Amino acid sequence: MVLLVRFGELALKSPYVRRQLRDRLVANIQDLFAAEGSECLTRADHGRIYVEVDDVPAASAGLRRVFGIVSFSPARETSSDPTDIGDFAVRLAADRLPRGGSFAIRARRSGTHPYTSQDLAKVLGRRVQDAIPAATVDLGSPQAEIHVEVRENRGYVFADVVEGPGGLPMGSQGRALALVDSEAGLVSAWLAMKRGCKVTVAAPDASRVHDALRRWDVHLKVLSWDSDAGLQELVRVSRSEAVILGTRAGEISPDKPVLDVPVFHPAVGLDGARIKELGERIRGA
Repeated sequence: MVLLVRFGELALKSPYVRRQLRDRLVANIQDLFAAEGSECLTRADHGRIYVEVDDVPAASAGLRRVFGIVSFSPARETSSDPTDIGDFAVRLAADRLPRGGSFAIRARRSGTHPYTSQDLAKVLGRRVQDAIPAATVDLGSPQAEIHVEVRENRGYVFADVVEGPGGLPMGSQGRALALVDSEAGLVSAWLAMKRGCKVTVAAPDASRVHDALRRWDVHLKVLSWDSDAGLQELVRVSRSEAVILGTRAGEISPDKPVLDVPVFHPAVGLDGARIKELGERIRGA
């Protein structure tokens, strides 16, 4: 089985930057799988990353925690020949609609082929109806959607689209030191990770709030922090280029320590309900 991985924001960059970010994302995927003792083979083109795995549930759980992934789909891979694609589409339709029902073919292509996406969808739709006479086409609100992506000389057939965390690949946007001593601090550190920062956590010895972040960074570094007095030294030790604070609205004070690096407050505009929602996602993704 291959997991078809999509990245959104990366595709808006220049070709050179996009290639750098994509390679960082591939490295992060490989790093996560290695840390969790799972095997995978990865390859990539200009628009997708392909992750070949044996254990799809475990791999899917891991990819849901890799920043930079917008979504992914467990897919069957075949050639770009409509006949081969149709074989997999019929099998998938039979699995999703064993007693018939409404369906839609969602086809898209990248590359040059002797057919259009619409032509392919029509051919596959007829194949499904020939195999399952009780199946009807409904492009508006079908009971089952069968997705097909043809990329150059390969075809991918799938039904599920799993949401990823989005953002930018972690480690692509520099280093930051995050003070995590509260729920807002946890969320702020996570939001910095999502924007591509490689975060080092500074936390009181007695606090375990930051432990949830290890699900998102298997090599998370944690430094002991007891007071603002030693903050500049922690910035130096961690080689950080910014500091992330879990400050809430109304808590920003001119008495905060003066540092040689920028200070960011990602959670300052979030209310309590949103902080709680993100905290639950961080712990249970």
